[in-house]
Amino acid sequence: MLIYMHRHDLIDIASYKIGINIKQLKEGLDPEIIAYWYKRVEDRAIDTVPSHLRNKIHFEQDRLLWMKFKMDVSRRAVPYIMQVIEDYIPLMPYSTGLYFRKIQQILMEEISKELR
Repeated sequence: MLIYMHRHDLIDIASYKIGINIKQLKEGLDPEIIAYWYKRVEDRAIDTVPSHLRNKIHFEQDRLLWMKFKMDVSRRAVPYIMQVIEDYIPLMPYSTGLYFRKIQQILMEEISKELR
């Protein structure tokens, strides 16, 4: 038995799938989702660093620009934060993972500047 799909049906299916993908990408950049992952990263990093560095990690969300966060972090804690981010990226929505990859890149650039 052959099933014929009309060109119109194929376009509808493709449009639907594209729409779902776009919706998922947008949801991953929701400030609440990003704040959630920042909190998870902060909590886990605090749990993994040596005790003398625990009070050297603090993230704060900007009250006006919701996707902007201030990171107050000791440079000695950065490797721990980088590892926690790396561990969590597979669990994040795709666009949230890209956002945190950019955070890793920024942290590396800041550390490189300090080493010069």
